[in-house]
Amino acid sequence: MNLSYKNILEDIKSDNKSGASVIAQKTVDCLEALTKEKSDVPANKLIAEVERVAGEILKAQVGMAQLTNLFNSIFVTIEKDTSGDSLVLSRKISGEAKRFDEFSRNAVSKVAEFGAELISQDAFVLVHSNSRTIFEIIKKAHEEGKSFQVIQSESRPICEGRAAAGELSKLGIQSIYLFDAAIGRGIERADVVLLGADSLSENSLVNKTGTKAICLLAKEAVVPCYAACESSKFIPQKLSPKKEQSRDPNEVWEDPPPETTIENYYFDSVPLDLFTGIITEEGVLTPSDAGGKISSKKVNSKLRDLLK
Repeated sequence: MNLSYKNILEDIKSDNKSGASVIAQKTVDCLEALTKEKSDVPANKLIAEVERVAGEILKAQVGMAQLTNLFNSIFVTIEKDTSGDSLVLSRKISGEAKRFDEFSRNAVSKVAEFGAELISQDAFVLVHSNSRTIFEIIKKAHEEGKSFQVIQSESRPICEGRAAAGELSKLGIQSIYLFDAAIGRGIERADVVLLGADSLSENSLVNKTGTKAICLLAKEAVVPCYAACESSKFIPQKLSPKKEQSRDPNEVWEDPPPETTIENYYFDSVPLDLFTGIITEEGVLTPSDAGGKISSKKVNSKLRDLLK
């Protein structure tokens, strides 16, 4: 039985374990379900519901550039439609969501090919959190017959590293699981560090908390450190969230002593120059070349309002 778009929406809003690519896929599924369920309502009501859903997703999943770019393309599609027919508009919205999804999937496949080349035989590969793009790189290297081990961070407070380790185990890939405070030991053993990204702007990228510390440790230890980021996650700095709000403190500590304030942040902003290179669907780019790919694209006014 197919889930309704409202059920998918609630799943997206509560998902604090999946990487950006998985969240984007769920969002595409939500839009497809919405356009099917609302194809017989007046066009203005369909548009209003798409805008409401977009606002809730962008508010719940702050900083994920794929979502920003997806909804920008959806709002441009809506703006260009002159039919006034809800069925026609529904098909156009669904078609644009599918196009975006196909582009992203193809890009991840290319990123996996380029990324797998960075994993040498018998290497120790250090990863953080639970990036689907990084998983595809590791899977590709494994399919190519390479033997290697993965050093996986726990990735507190949600401990996404556990899910990542489970996926590696299903492929028969050996992994070493380290709690975050011991990641320095992992860096000492690593031959290469591979990290995901939720967004990439002109001078920095955003990824799971702990990413910046890992990059600094890798730089000190002279271990190559790469970020995998398809172009659907590229976003001008002006559209990036200015400041992340602290999340649910109970995820860190449910019963802290009095006078103790828990601060729980999900993301780090990391300067691009801390990376050896950025793995994209066009190949492995230098940080400056990757940052230079960010163009000042036209931003739909409705999206701009939702991001305020």
